[in-house]
Amino acid sequence: MALDRIPGYGRKRFQLDVDFERLHLDVLNPRLPANIQGKSESEVLRALYEDFSLEEIAISMSQNGYFDEEPLVAIPREVTAKLLKLGYDSPEFKAFIEKKTTHFTVVEGNRRLAAIKILLDKSLQQTLGKRSWPELGKEVHDDLSNLPVIVYPARDQVVPYLGVRHITGIKKWESYAKARYIINMLDMGFKIQDIEQGIGDQQGAGRKSVICYRMLEQANEEFEYNIDKATEDFSYLILSIGQGSIKRYLGLPRRLAEISLTKPVDTDKLAELKNLLSWLFGEGKHVRAVVDESRDITNFLSAVVSSP
Repeated sequence: MALDRIPGYGRKRFQLDVDFERLHLDVLNPRLPANIQGKSESEVLRALYEDFSLEEIAISMSQNGYFDEEPLVAIPREVTAKLLKLGYDSPEFKAFIEKKTTHFTVVEGNRRLAAIKILLDKSLQQTLGKRSWPELGKEVHDDLSNLPVIVYPARDQVVPYLGVRHITGIKKWESYAKARYIINMLDMGFKIQDIEQGIGDQQGAGRKSVICYRMLEQANEEFEYNIDKATEDFSYLILSIGQGSIKRYLGLPRRLAEISLTKPVDTDKLAELKNLLSWLFGEGKHVRAVVDESRDITNFLSAVVSSP
């Protein structure tokens, strides 16, 4: 997919004040663990609560309210193809998103939204087993109940902005989340060249992320390798395929642009892929990784795989 216009075209996006009950968490959030993506909103909320340090955000907002300088970014739910065809600037689209019955999926700001939902709902606090969340004064309660939201028409139109913000920008995700996000863009029809151009990637970092993501998919599919540890230290795999000797060991072409973005490793090299993953990340509880830190890859592993 190539955009008809540059992603930042135009001076303004619609910004609305939206009741928090009409704002929903993004169950496709790339930062979520793979086993949580696509689950129910309540399961996503619990995952955010347990793994993403919401309490720090909650304490700040309980004292300060919501800073309008950091609006949420959302897409409308159940928007029709007809409305999308009429266009973002059409009166019909504007009327639809301003309706009090229109709900939105928040694609940027899920931690903030999750913290607000918990702060404003005592029963939810009890369900999560959290009893010491801050009490809210009326002024703060009212402020958090109605939130500033910038609205994009559809997910595929907001992904370039999120890519710039979280892959090369000021609020970077972990390397595996970046890879998953780029994969999502590819699945939507974007071309890798357009993604690289859109995020200002001149070093092939996005392409490396896709290659490594696909390697883990191959490992999981071909020999049921548990990728949990690999997703935590995903940058080790990215660093590895930047080493010429490791690329040769895996049978990968020398140039990144020549490596397949669907199945990077040929069938006759799957044993070597299994070895590499075992050295980098171990195999479950029974086989320990031999790489303790990233410099072990460049100082030792790269030389080891060069030797028969």
